[in-house]
Amino acid sequence: MEKILFAIGSVAVFEGFFLAIAPGRIPKVLEMLSKLSNSELSRIGLIIMAIGVAILMISGI
Repeated sequence: MEKILFAIGSVAVFEGFFLAIAPGRIPKVLEMLSKLSNSELSRIGLIIMAIGVAILMISGI
């Protein structure tokens, strides 16, 4: 349970950080993402998930 809470907290910090430092970029990024095909979005999601899993494995979490 501790690991799950750590992961959720990490995601919240990560997302909050970008919203705090570049709030005007968020709508532009969302617009750009809305123009991608489902397969491109899926591929991006899988890559981000793989990076996240690798980071968690390296950190020992």
